[in-house]
Amino acid sequence: MQRERKSAEGMMLQTDASPHAWLEGRAPAMDLLGAIDDATSKVVYAHFRPSEDQIGYLLMLRTVALTYGLPHILYHDRHTILRSPKQATIEDELAGRKPQSQIQRIIAQLGITSIPALSPQAKGRIERLWQTFQDRLRKEMRLADIDSLEQANRFLETFIPAYNQRFAKPARDPQSAWRPLPPELDLDRLFSTATERKVKADHTISYRGLTLQILREKEQPCLVACKVMVHVTPESELYLYHHDTKLAYRRLDHAATAPLLAKPPTPVPPKTPTSPDPRARRRRNAYLFGNY
Repeated sequence: MQRERKSAEGMMLQTDASPHAWLEGRAPAMDLLGAIDDATSKVVYAHFRPSEDQIGYLLMLRTVALTYGLPHILYHDRHTILRSPKQATIEDELAGRKPQSQIQRIIAQLGITSIPALSPQAKGRIERLWQTFQDRLRKEMRLADIDSLEQANRFLETFIPAYNQRFAKPARDPQSAWRPLPPELDLDRLFSTATERKVKADHTISYRGLTLQILREKEQPCLVACKVMVHVTPESELYLYHHDTKLAYRRLDHAATAPLLAKPPTPVPPKTPTSPDPRARRRRNAYLFGNY
């Protein structure tokens, strides 16, 4: 029996990533990470990544929150990026904690209910979206001579609004259910990975090959032996926090032995457009709007 749609936009998002030869050999295979609103079938996020990764989900959560607001429910698969496979330790059980992945932790902090699907078929709306996109979007990008991940993401900026205008449905309840982000939130702290470190006797911490000197004014307390949190944004910007306080620091080592978080690919300039072919434009419109 088919599940009834949610009644209002923003009540539930279905999210997933689709690995596919999106550019048909003109570039390496890549993943399309997306989120679709359950009530309206509106695509609220779509972005190509080299693979399904933590950065992609960080970018998705941040972009959706800043563009629309917070959904009440996130319906997703059982990927370890979205739910930790670790078993609770004795210390976790005594403290009433459950192991969480970085993305799982952020979803919980945002007050979003996380529901892992038991099968791909359970996420029917986004699975059908992938089938449609693997046909229409793939052909659209071929007609537009897209041959890189960066160009494909620029193409989505016009493709997704046109797709939504054609195929999104009105919700039964016209009152949106999106929850606004509180204005006082520290976005760098919220939409980032978080790792605990202990402050050494020289007021430094080590993090992935970096030595970070924590700076403090005379009136500020000494943090030696205290635990601080290292937050890294999707753009690999690094911030330190002690409880709710953001700490000033400087790097003593300028070369890390490993990347903090893989940075998004550097954009390449678009090709100089050629004169449009009227026949190609007609074919493009036919693929997009289904007139074939």
